[in-house]
Amino acid sequence: AIMYYKVKDPTSAVANVDDYSGSSRLLAATTLRNVLGTKTLGDILSERESIGTEMQDLLHDATEPWGVMIERVEVKVVRVPEQLQRAMAESQGPRLLLLRENTRLAELLDKLLKSLW
Repeated sequence: AIMYYKVKDPTSAVANVDDYSGSSRLLAATTLRNVLGTKTLGDILSERESIGTEMQDLLHDATEPWGVMIERVEVKVVRVPEQLQRAMAESQGPRLLLLRENTRLAELLDKLLKSLW
């Protein structure tokens, strides 16, 4: 995700937080993990705009006392970790095997029916 922000109140940005830039980035990373943790993979891939809007709202509420204004959050490319890809493939394995078996049975049934005609 990419977060665009600007310092709205320089005094608060210096007085209310040690490092507004680093703190904003750390908060954005934590917020991203928290928001994505509530979504399914399909939701993450299809709802990037709403995820960005939700993150912007959450980040705005948290950074406003720091004098930082979150202007926009964009969720760009969603990369699925290799370990998760493997786990997804393994969970699809039994389904694919069943699908192949059903296809083979359908072909045999089709041949049987044709031989009866």
